[in-house]
Amino acid sequence: MNKKIGLWDLVFMNVSALYGIRWIAKSTASSFGLGLGSIPTWILFSFIFFVPSSLICAELASKYPNDGGMYEWVKVAYGEKWGFMVSWLNWTAKIFWYSSFLTFMAVNISYAVGKPELAENKMFVLIVSLVVFWVLSLVSMRGMGSAKIFTNLGALGSTVPTVLLIVLAFVSVFIFKVKPASVYTVATLTPKINVNSLSAISSIMFALAGAEVCANFVNEMDNPRRDFPKAIMIAAAIVGGLYVLGSIAITMILPADQITASQGILAAFDAVAKNLGIGKWLVSLVALGVTVSIFGAVILYIASPLKMLFSSVPKGIFPESMTEVNDINIPYNSVIIQAVLVSALLIFSSLLPSVDVIYNLLVTMTALTSLFPYVLLYASYIKLRRENGGNSDFYEMSANSTTAIHIAQMVQVVTVAGIILSATPVMPTLKSNIVYEVEMIGGAAIIIGLGMLLWKRYENKYDNVK
Repeated sequence: MNKKIGLWDLVFMNVSALYGIRWIAKSTASSFGLGLGSIPTWILFSFIFFVPSSLICAELASKYPNDGGMYEWVKVAYGEKWGFMVSWLNWTAKIFWYSSFLTFMAVNISYAVGKPELAENKMFVLIVSLVVFWVLSLVSMRGMGSAKIFTNLGALGSTVPTVLLIVLAFVSVFIFKVKPASVYTVATLTPKINVNSLSAISSIMFALAGAEVCANFVNEMDNPRRDFPKAIMIAAAIVGGLYVLGSIAITMILPADQITASQGILAAFDAVAKNLGIGKWLVSLVALGVTVSIFGAVILYIASPLKMLFSSVPKGIFPESMTEVNDINIPYNSVIIQAVLVSALLIFSSLLPSVDVIYNLLVTMTALTSLFPYVLLYASYIKLRRENGGNSDFYEMSANSTTAIHIAQMVQVVTVAGIILSATPVMPTLKSNIVYEVEMIGGAAIIIGLGMLLWKRYENKYDNVK
């Protein structure tokens, strides 16, 4: 008999899946961020995006429990074509996710080895990112056995440093009476509306995305109708609390105009260590821990989106050479192709003026492409709920279909707004903005167009066979 998932099991699974320390610096930086305005923004989007998204996914997972997740749910509502598109968009989003994560990792490595000046060296960041991704790609083709140390330790790589940062910041200010770097008033906490802050909102949404991962476990709970929403609310409180308190902590240590998205966390640890008379070893230790967590996350996700894409979608969409698997069922040729694509994106992005600009661009592109699948997901939920109504035999977000549909429509509007905000021009010059928009909008159009082309090619092949 399979062991059931308990309330706190699901809480911790959600926290592990949704929380990342890097978003604290990204959201609080004045450049490409919200400054102190990120604090109420985290609270707001936890409850207008994360909580309803999780409950929607839980209902879909309960009613349509087959493996496949978003692919299965969208396919039931709109057919295999759009099921394929949601899987395709989910995988291509990971290409940008890898690239932004690798840039953040290279910055952490520079601090871990005691050479923080290398964090500003674009060539160092590029070479380290390329080497690490290719090594981890090759390791992933042999399964997770040799990578368990990274995945096991990596689970603590974001939460423990965040708690440590919060504790040290409050000790510094309230016990050692170090003057806080920021003043917290209604005026300073009110988000400033400009192109940078609008773009940062999409990143906050991306940081809170991923509800579909844990939703698939709803049927493994003893009492999902009671415990699942409770677990979601507790997880939202913990994740939101870490983001809010972490944002307060970093802005207590550094003013928002001195926080950079790529180095802000480590710069804050460096500053608070000096305030408390702690040696440089603290920053190196934190950077090492975050690096290990990144290794674990990257190697975990290198093969899994590919496996989901090729195992879910109809055979014949991709060439056979891309779908060939090794003895542990990993599509090894696709892993190599993925590594080539990530390498090309990293090299292309290295043409931008600084590491922080590179990192912010990749994060924003990740947010843009990652939110596309959710538009299809919420549209599918609305369609299925309208057609089938409620069913008390399964877990439901609301027994009232009208209420459930209105909530899903709200989240869909928020998601579409996040996609639009992702494309806000944020570069300092017209030339930089042109390059930025070409990468953002043009890249997204190419990804969607290529997915549609693959499906059209498959349909033509299928029609010819018939």
